[in-house]
Amino acid sequence: MSALWVRNLIGAVVMVAAIGVIIATTLGDQWTTYRDTVVPDVVVAKGESGGAGGYTWEVDSVRHLNRKPSRFGPQLPEVAVLTVVTVDMSGPARENPETCSAVITDGQRRWASEKAGGLGPTPPDGVGIRCEKPGPVQFAFVLPQDAVPDALDVTSADGRLLARMML
Repeated sequence: MSALWVRNLIGAVVMVAAIGVIIATTLGDQWTTYRDTVVPDVVVAKGESGGAGGYTWEVDSVRHLNRKPSRFGPQLPEVAVLTVVTVDMSGPARENPETCSAVITDGQRRWASEKAGGLGPTPPDGVGIRCEKPGPVQFAFVLPQDAVPDALDVTSADGRLLARMML
């Protein structure tokens, strides 16, 4: 009876090890992809700059508007504020740059940036909206009036979290 028990124990250990290897090899890439969407490459303190994705990131300005900057398009809801964040993205120009977008958070809630033609102001000349080239990049967000954003997350087109900049 003891030989059967030892054989079953060895079989169970081999099975657990095999399942561990299968999980590690098949889910490893998926876990890495997921982790890249929730853990930033760099966290930039307020007033500082930090490097991620081959660029240096720094918050240049944060503006809060209580009305839409243009007369065209939909109006800003009465209980909302338009927050415009300009980020300086410095580094070498690339032939096929990866585009980006941004999400702003107050620690509990998150809001995606407005798309081109949305409620955000038209960026001044030389200011981008999707990280096409190094230089200033503008992101606009429609937030509830009670929101106090504390961080801006810049994400790549595939959802990777490049930089979290504290506001």
